[in-house]
Amino acid sequence: MVCTYQLRGANVTVFRQYREFRDEVSLLLCDEALRVIWAYSRYLEDDDFQMPTDIEISEQFIALDHHGKWITQWDLEILAKEIILNAGDFRLFYRSLRIWNGLANTVNSMKKFDENISGVRRENILIELNRIAHRQFTWQENSAVPMLVRHYDIFNTAAINEMCLAHLGLSVDQIYLCGIAFVSIYLQEFFLKIPFPSEIPALTENVVRNFLSFTCRTMPELRNILQTEQKYYKSFFYAYNSLRAYPLIRMKNEGKDSIVCPLPTLLIWRFTAGLYYELYGDKGFANAFGRSFQEYIGRAIARACPGERLHLLAEQRYGTKKARKASVDWIVSDEEAAIFLECKAKRPSWGTKVALDDLGALEADFDHMANAIIQLYKTIGEYQRGQYGQFSFEVGRKIYPVVVTLENWHIFLETAQKIHELVVQKLSAIRVSPHVLEEMPYSIWYVGDLEAGMQVINEIGIRRFMDGKICDPEMRHWEWRSYMTQMFKGKFSRKKFFLEGYDAIFAKIIGRSNC
Repeated sequence: MVCTYQLRGANVTVFRQYREFRDEVSLLLCDEALRVIWAYSRYLEDDDFQMPTDIEISEQFIALDHHGKWITQWDLEILAKEIILNAGDFRLFYRSLRIWNGLANTVNSMKKFDENISGVRRENILIELNRIAHRQFTWQENSAVPMLVRHYDIFNTAAINEMCLAHLGLSVDQIYLCGIAFVSIYLQEFFLKIPFPSEIPALTENVVRNFLSFTCRTMPELRNILQTEQKYYKSFFYAYNSLRAYPLIRMKNEGKDSIVCPLPTLLIWRFTAGLYYELYGDKGFANAFGRSFQEYIGRAIARACPGERLHLLAEQRYGTKKARKASVDWIVSDEEAAIFLECKAKRPSWGTKVALDDLGALEADFDHMANAIIQLYKTIGEYQRGQYGQFSFEVGRKIYPVVVTLENWHIFLETAQKIHELVVQKLSAIRVSPHVLEEMPYSIWYVGDLEAGMQVINEIGIRRFMDGKICDPEMRHWEWRSYMTQMFKGKFSRKKFFLEGYDAIFAKIIGRSNC
């Protein structure tokens, strides 16, 4: 099976380079090749995973100190998509990825294609760095257990549960019960026979059917979707593909009707972060999700910072009866400093992550972030004028404005400079001196960095932690996780509350399912 090509609007140079890669993939058998993708995905993620004995693996590859030097999870995602589009369902003579040389030839052909089309990309450092970060870092930072616990905690509200039931025919608990059950199988096996043999009472036929409607498509259906999406242009290796929406594939595997999962991580993403995109257009979802994210941040800080060293203050109302205002979402303070936290659940658009020539999505998302920062400075100004009755102004207290995001926006170097320029422009428009940026430098934190950073702050204090980065000429340009790894790795014990959280979620869902 080789996909039909849509060349209207395509870059002819890119398409010509693509054909060589496609011809390599077309020599493969689809079910066998996807099973090899699954095996290498598991091998890259789990040090204890044993490669199936019928799959040859190079001793040189095993000896690498970092296997990503040769193949990565994002490489496997591209290969899986191309196998679905172009590999055969049956051939008398074919190339096998189970043989090391077969895999090496296919991977090298893909890398050659990537290198060749890099020469036709527009040279824009801002865009290229942004795309690389979103393509590669996402695989590296989204550990399964923290993501599961964090998103379950945020989605598990009465309002969002009702939206899930209306949109998918599943409650939040049912989505997570199915997700955890399926992932636990696919971490051990490539395929699942149909019908699905469930020993969990809550996994009724109707619940499983609705979950598969959310996560699974037949091979012909998925092939058609991917074919429609396929475009031969400079962003080929960064473009979205619907394996992320449908990581489960119903197909024949070794002649049996099965559901396969080439990349189990994509299944985890689908029922965690992917649920956000599924519900995003529903009426009331954005507000409900934003409120829940804000409440989650408060719980995360309280969990990371037990004891009395830090004080946590939630959003308050102030002002006159006719002009009531909301304070900043959270204030974390100690004896000499305070962090003013504004929570933003909005995720960067996919256009921002992959754009090459069209900067519209990138600029719109940066503008959204700049507006959040401006709002922080406005409310801090009102605090300084004594309008925060619940948190009195103190002359010597140092203030740190922070925007917390649910998804890592990867803001550093040129991307950070672009947002800074927008903030300066917007401050000028409201007649605020840009000197405020020197007096109170703002920060943008990914929620995972906040969860780790607050534990360090609880040990050493706000000012030492914050100034160690923003006052250092080199560190100020680093991402927060890199700063913490460099300065505090191994110096302080970190709570394993995500493991406890996962156990609690699982026990809760299983307990309900057995009622």
